[in-house]
Amino acid sequence: MNANADTDHPAGATQGATSRLSRRVASGALAILRGVGIFALSVLLLPYVVVPVYMFHTPAPFSGAALFNPYADIGPVWQRANFHAHSRAWAGLTSGKQSPDDVRAAYLARGYDVIGISNYHQITHATGDTAFLPIYEHGFSIRKSHQLIIGARRIVGLDFPLWQTSQAKQYLLARLRDSAALTAIVHPYMRTGYTMAQLAQLSGYDLLEVRSHWADASAWWDVVLSDGNPIWAIGDDDMHDIRNPREIGVVWTEVNTSTAEPAAVMSALRHGRMYVVAGTAVDSLAHLESVVVHGDTITTRFDRAVDSARVLVDGGLVRATSAAAREISYVLSPIDHYARVVARSAGSTLILNPVIRSAGQPVPFAVPPQRSLATIVTRLSALMIWLCALALLLPSLRRRTTRARRLVGFGRASRAALIAVGLVMTPMATPAQSLAPRLPFRTGEHHEYDVKFGVIGVGSGSLSVSGPEMLRGREVLRLKYEIRGGIPFFRVHDIMESWFDTKHMLSMRFTQELNEGPKHYSRYYDFYPDESVVLERGKPRAPSVAQPLDDASFIFFVRTLALEVGQTMSFTRYFRPNANPVTIQVLRKESITVPAGTFNTVVVKPTIRTNGIFSEGGQAELWFSDDSAHTLVQMKAKLSFGSINLYLRPSPRRR
Repeated sequence: MNANADTDHPAGATQGATSRLSRRVASGALAILRGVGIFALSVLLLPYVVVPVYMFHTPAPFSGAALFNPYADIGPVWQRANFHAHSRAWAGLTSGKQSPDDVRAAYLARGYDVIGISNYHQITHATGDTAFLPIYEHGFSIRKSHQLIIGARRIVGLDFPLWQTSQAKQYLLARLRDSAALTAIVHPYMRTGYTMAQLAQLSGYDLLEVRSHWADASAWWDVVLSDGNPIWAIGDDDMHDIRNPREIGVVWTEVNTSTAEPAAVMSALRHGRMYVVAGTAVDSLAHLESVVVHGDTITTRFDRAVDSARVLVDGGLVRATSAAAREISYVLSPIDHYARVVARSAGSTLILNPVIRSAGQPVPFAVPPQRSLATIVTRLSALMIWLCALALLLPSLRRRTTRARRLVGFGRASRAALIAVGLVMTPMATPAQSLAPRLPFRTGEHHEYDVKFGVIGVGSGSLSVSGPEMLRGREVLRLKYEIRGGIPFFRVHDIMESWFDTKHMLSMRFTQELNEGPKHYSRYYDFYPDESVVLERGKPRAPSVAQPLDDASFIFFVRTLALEVGQTMSFTRYFRPNANPVTIQVLRKESITVPAGTFNTVVVKPTIRTNGIFSEGGQAELWFSDDSAHTLVQMKAKLSFGSINLYLRPSPRRR
């Protein structure tokens, strides 16, 4: 018996030790997973504790009685410059292949006067560079939202590596502006680091890299210029390997200054006295000789004949061309707010800065003001969400949080804070003072709807009115439609907004943010009624109508009409001329019951010559309340695969 006991004891001890080891391994693995989770949450959420909420500026085209010409006082000497090149840095972790000295020597051999080495978050000084210009590239986000910092006084280490909202990008630009002489946004097209809409919305930067060896960003530039922000253009190689002929000496900036000293170069960049060259020709290349403005006539002259030249205005629309000539002239029309020249010479492209309408030296838009209360609530909410997430990952913290909740009502405070974020982020309506009394809608109006596919609930919608605001000298109301919902694996979140001039009953601006399953559409239109022109962001200006209405404002316009059964009204006011006329048929009157109650209604069928739910082949009908308000109570639209219906529901905010 004793022998057997002695034999069994080591086996039991071994099993116990194995069990303890397994528990330690499992505990260690769990600790590692928690650590990874805490790190990921901190990277995702914690930086937003410092992000404020901004009141973004309202875009408006350049204006003024005079024209500003950045080349008015240029001299005969130009400095060939590249501000964006990478050397080996950070122990080879970044993509620069050669040493700083090798990079500088390669550019000197190609005749460059200004050589900027722009390593990530590192100011690099090559040996022998007596005219050293401190530069670095800021940004390590996976979406390539990067900036070139020229004349850097210090390095800003903060970034948002995984995701960046427009508010976060604006915050970074504000921090960068305080740390350097000039800030340039680079390669906005790369991984959609900056959308066109964001570049037009953001401010606090000075330059845009419109060309590199990667691609061309001229379309982004025209969007920014069309919205009235005087951002000047630079061009760079964005070189990572001097052995690659496609990366070095293919894009540069010609800077008009007699010296390569940093102060002179930065002054020229700040005032727009430079132009971009993309190509490899140097000796046979034409150079800019002068740009002369006389009245509204702009004459651009080169030191030799160029193969071709074009004058581009708002939205990148080509207004004039020439071939095999030294100069090109253009008379700026009343509907043009800027004009810029693009020329071809010896197989290379020359991109000049624009002449713009301005009463004096234009200055890029400053960092916008902050919304103080919204900033406080947003920051506290980000911190609270982060702490709640930590409590879920750390058992000891979760226990403390549970005790704290019992003492101070943490759960109720968290929910209240999150609700406050939503309320504060929504623009607060101010009383309208000059709206015509006949309008059936007013600021503060808000309606909510159930959205159904057939009889199946698939989401919710809302319709609201805020304002008034000032847009290009006109008082407007902001009309907003929003739809949320969908089915599993296919979600929808669509927002349409219209800036509606209630005095003249026309639209001044229309935006669409459509998120439908995997697809995302962002469209931005500015209407110029006096010129019968529409400017869609990222596209040339196009003809429109004198009293434009868009998809959102048309429903509000219908509410202003006297709706008599049997009427058929026709309007040529849809902003796309080829979709006119729009017809409105008043079909019948009905008493209907929806979640919000029972209403006497008048039924209307609109028809627009488009492919949407109001197309000529569609069967969409709208039920408006049969009273002076003409509130939209119900909508039904039959589609080839079913029907989409909206029903007014009770809402404490409905007015």
